[in-house]
Amino acid sequence: MHASVGDRIVIRTGTLDQPPREGVVREVLGGKEAEHYLVGWNDGHESLLYPGPDTQIIPVQVSREQPRPEPAPAAPPALDDPVERIMSTPVLTVDERDSLRVAAVALADAEIGALVVLSGTTPLGMISERDVVHALAAGGNPDEVWATNLVGINTIWASPTDTIRQVAGLMRDADVRHIPVRIGDAVVGVVSIRDVQKVLLR
Repeated sequence: MHASVGDRIVIRTGTLDQPPREGVVREVLGGKEAEHYLVGWNDGHESLLYPGPDTQIIPVQVSREQPRPEPAPAAPPALDDPVERIMSTPVLTVDERDSLRVAAVALADAEIGALVVLSGTTPLGMISERDVVHALAAGGNPDEVWATNLVGINTIWASPTDTIRQVAGLMRDADVRHIPVRIGDAVVGVVSIRDVQKVLLR
């Protein structure tokens, strides 16, 4: 099931005495594996919707004479919103057997601060540019130190439904600048301290 911003959402409850709930998609969240939506409902409320069998999506009809209407802009993220609203996707990864040099090149090429380390398809944790610098400063050979050697013992994970405020607290308590977001064994995004700062400064 896929929807676009501006499409109409109808949820049919299956009970005769309760009318269907209707709203408009304001933001598409998550990846293809777990796509869901920020919906503005006709009753004035706004919430996240994970579509189920009772969900019907009605695409906006665009005529040649009438331009597609502009959807109402979504409210900017706030501290008590789910962290998935500010997480970065797609997630860049390295294999546990990749060398420190490979990880450093990946960080530089993508101009990012951290990578998720995978064992096959299972996420083990994260390595950051700070980890790379510390390993080199300790005399590590960039071609003989593996990504798995840099993964912390206790990687801090977040859920897409954790609030931005909760993730900011995790960063403060664990003294980390990046936290991967996962659903089960699938990493669906990464939140950086800069993502959180943008919300705070706004």
